[in-house]
Amino acid sequence: MGVTKFFRDKQAFEILKENIYSLLKNKNPQEPIRVWIAGCSTGEEAYSVAILITEYLDTLPIKLKPKAQIFATDLDANAIELARTGFYFSNIVSELSAEQMERFFIKKNNGFTVKKEIREMIVFAQHNLIKDAPFTRLDLLCCRNVMIYLTTDLQKKIIPIFHYSLNVNGLLFLGPAESLGGFHDIFNSIDTKWKLFERKEGVSSLGKLLDFPFHIANQEKLSKTDLTVKGGQKNTLAENFNKLLLDNHTPPSLLLNDKGEILFIAGNTSRFIHLHPGEALMNIHHMIREELKYVLGNAIHQALSNRSKVDISEVKIKEKDRTYLVSFNVEYLHDLALSGLLLVTFYEKGPTKKNTRKANSAVTEGAVEELEKELTYTKQQLHTTIEQMETSLEELKSTNEELQSTNEELQSTNEEALTTKEEMQSLNEELMTINLQYQTKAEELIQLNNDMKNLLDNIEIGTIFLDNQLNILRFTPQVTKLFNVIATDVGRSITHIVSNFEYPSIENTINQVIETLVGKELEVKTKMNEWYNLRMMPYRTMDNFINGAVLTFTKITPIKSMSAQVQGLLRYTQTVINQLQDATIVIDEEKKVLVYNRHFLKLFHFTDLEITELSFLEIVNNKWHFKLLLEKLLVDTPVEEEFYLQHHFNGIGLLGLHISIEHIQTDTNEPSILILKFRKA
Repeated sequence: MGVTKFFRDKQAFEILKENIYSLLKNKNPQEPIRVWIAGCSTGEEAYSVAILITEYLDTLPIKLKPKAQIFATDLDANAIELARTGFYFSNIVSELSAEQMERFFIKKNNGFTVKKEIREMIVFAQHNLIKDAPFTRLDLLCCRNVMIYLTTDLQKKIIPIFHYSLNVNGLLFLGPAESLGGFHDIFNSIDTKWKLFERKEGVSSLGKLLDFPFHIANQEKLSKTDLTVKGGQKNTLAENFNKLLLDNHTPPSLLLNDKGEILFIAGNTSRFIHLHPGEALMNIHHMIREELKYVLGNAIHQALSNRSKVDISEVKIKEKDRTYLVSFNVEYLHDLALSGLLLVTFYEKGPTKKNTRKANSAVTEGAVEELEKELTYTKQQLHTTIEQMETSLEELKSTNEELQSTNEELQSTNEEALTTKEEMQSLNEELMTINLQYQTKAEELIQLNNDMKNLLDNIEIGTIFLDNQLNILRFTPQVTKLFNVIATDVGRSITHIVSNFEYPSIENTINQVIETLVGKELEVKTKMNEWYNLRMMPYRTMDNFINGAVLTFTKITPIKSMSAQVQGLLRYTQTVINQLQDATIVIDEEKKVLVYNRHFLKLFHFTDLEITELSFLEIVNNKWHFKLLLEKLLVDTPVEEEFYLQHHFNGIGLLGLHISIEHIQTDTNEPSILILKFRKA
């Protein structure tokens, strides 16, 4: 099916609208508006023309509204069926105005349907331009982007048929890539860019070349032939009689068009026109006798200018040794079938009479009258020639002005082209520079991409990148130990991938991270009893936009195992010191409380919550204000020792204490754990 749309080439349709409205204003309201859309495809062009005509009819009073008949044809039966439905998808809103959509279309499902008012104006039919008979008496014939698919010979057959189909001054609307070929003499060009033409008045000399493509069945041909034969037998006498009259009793006549081309010859015209050697030209200005050339040319000019009849009497022509008088008239025809043509009729007046008087006799009155006629004719011819020369001079002046204007425009265009060339050269250099920069950036990006890939592939941290819809963008090889994911799973949602650890609410947690922009960190255990630290963070672009989430998995199985061992040791230590009679507390080298017994809580009036929230240095310094003990704890390497101190404790009173400090070495150089024992004196 062809490529088409509503009001294709809007500027072309604006020009069509202006000219078709002017044509319709001068049209008799009783006559229908007839339009033929040849090659209508799926109907958009036909409905576009129907909309234009309907908008014109809306401006007329009801009594003056003529009937519109639009014939839309195409060779493709499927395209015709689609056009008949009048249904089009929603993208047509970009081709029509909002007023037109509301006025001529109805919303239906996922598209629009043409209203009944417009649909009933158009008759859709399958039609072959080459074989089928044309529509006639047309005001507008649209055949856009059809002839570009036809050969030159077919185009030469179709253009005369289009001319025949149109009314006088009817419009022919072609596509921007199409032309009339060699038929510019039968059409006036209205717009050369958008190929809008007007049918000329009168009948072209190419009318005899019309090749009407009628389909007639064999039986019809036989029956019509029989009728023709029978009719011919009845009319033989009348035809012979008419031929005899034309040949012997009708004055010689010629039928001409406005260019002087001979369309028809009646009677014996051999005395007035002759064929000349060389190319055969059926033009009166080339074939007329020399004595009649200027007189006849002047008469034709006057008849065309005034659209009237011009009579010329007694023009002398010489034939051998005799001189003959000839009169003729040139009539502008107004008959509908022959409108715009010229009829030239010759009348022979016989040979001139010889003057038998003596040479020295006086000039007769007849000779004077003849000389006066010749003088009058010469003056008329000179006047006409002067008028033609003045008209030609004005046309030449106008043409010269147009040429000068065109020359200036061409010079301006040339300067603009040179400027554009320089700008293009400069732009090309800039593009080359930018291209080089882009190549450098691309190489850097490739290198960075390679570095990133190697980094992610070789670290022991599994990473998976997700978009806002939780679809997988990319992942590192370590992720395959945690998810049953392969390379082809990129683009799938992570919720569709089976994981090897137990954490059913991972989807909700990821969505929460993306929405709140607050990261999450937790520990997960796989089905193989391996522990991983799962960290979820929002994915931020360079422009600080959130475009998904990043999940990182760090293996912490050894740390988890060591932590379990430490917790076991602490529980064992707690059990041991609970059996001691002294108030005992165990701190690490950062002076954080690890273990304490119930005697310590009882002696210093502490609760479990107070002990776990404070470091031991805060207790000694801020709560007890025990500077002597603080100094011993702050030395770089506390010494194992026992000493006796008295100190006033807030809420307890003055206590005398035997204090011992022991340390457990984890390394040969630095103590890591201190054990402090307190016993009341």
